[in-house]
Amino acid sequence: MVLAIRHIVLRRATNKLLVRVRALLRRNEFYLIPLALLIGLMAGAIVTLMSEVAQIAHVLIYGIPIDVRLSAHDHINPWAALSAPAVGGLALGIMEWSRRRLKISSAVDPIEANALRGGHLSLRDSVVVSSQTLISNGCGASVGLEAGYTQIGSGVASLLGQFLNLRRTDLRLI
Repeated sequence: MVLAIRHIVLRRATNKLLVRVRALLRRNEFYLIPLALLIGLMAGAIVTLMSEVAQIAHVLIYGIPIDVRLSAHDHINPWAALSAPAVGGLALGIMEWSRRRLKISSAVDPIEANALRGGHLSLRDSVVVSSQTLISNGCGASVGLEAGYTQIGSGVASLLGQFLNLRRTDLRLI
């Protein structure tokens, strides 16, 4: 009983805080700066995690030292160089086949979302695109992680902006 009352009180306090934050963001664009800082910190943490996961995949798959990048290593096992990209391509093919089989629409590009959809971007789509980029890079394909970084950062920004009920122009801005 006490926990239920405490939960209701905390929820009401959280709702009041959210209402105040939303009003503050709508009243003055200056307050978008701390929001952008928060989004940048979150995106930076995710980007760092993605980069480390890709490096660990290179270490595990190709047997390179942890402090050496795959492109800078002087010798790679030929069997790993042949099989890893093929396995990664198979995994990506299965992901695409599953997407089509389940009739899930393809992911929206952040630039398209900003121009045509007012900044609305699905976090699920962003995670899928970032995962595909990470799988490709982790398996040794010469694909940079920048597309995944942009997609996940944009997805986080859009999710937070939608949660805070930002205006269309403010959502496009962040």
